[in-house]
Amino acid sequence: MLQVTELEMRMSKRIVRYDEFRKTVPILVKKYFESPRIWLDTGCGTGGSIRDSIDIFRDTQFVLADPSSENIEIAKHTMAGEQRCLYVTNPTERLNFGPDTLDVVTSIFSHHYYSDDEVRVTATRNCHRMLKKGGLFIVSEHTLHPEDQDGSDAQWKAYMRDSGLPEPFVEDMITRRYNEYFPLTEAAYIQLLNDIGFSEVGVFWSTCSDIGLYAIK
Repeated sequence: MLQVTELEMRMSKRIVRYDEFRKTVPILVKKYFESPRIWLDTGCGTGGSIRDSIDIFRDTQFVLADPSSENIEIAKHTMAGEQRCLYVTNPTERLNFGPDTLDVVTSIFSHHYYSDDEVRVTATRNCHRMLKKGGLFIVSEHTLHPEDQDGSDAQWKAYMRDSGLPEPFVEDMITRRYNEYFPLTEAAYIQLLNDIGFSEVGVFWSTCSDIGLYAIK
């Protein structure tokens, strides 16, 4: 069952310390929940985040949601019939689980694709709504470094080149900013989570190009 899909291999080449990040997520969840009852991974892609955790949390029901039906089908295949997984083809803002239902919600490199700030807020607010009081929200995104964006981009491009990506792809990742993905600064991400009403917000992972945050309802 523990396969690595083509999408995940591509992500490991363009996201700095991606493999390390994936190992960090279940450790963070374990800090707050020994055995979460329901865990939603929204924008799940091909299911890699849940495959990392499914053997650690043996009593947890997992929900994998993604707007791409192709991603969902690949996720189903890689899970090899795992009965504890439910699959939903919908973006975050359209998920309709009841309020105070979920113990954990993860959004791994997905919300930065929202070009409309209001929809991004709606999606994040929906995660807050579905979480139980004390529930854990984990979100990772591409980010901005306003004090030295050029320096951060230079580090990011060096990582991608070292990973074997061709120069046109490396440059394209930079030019896609504000066209295909829409990052915020660390301060703006924290402000967003605070404004929505999370009681505790913090950064648990950070690189030249990306950030991981946790928030408690």
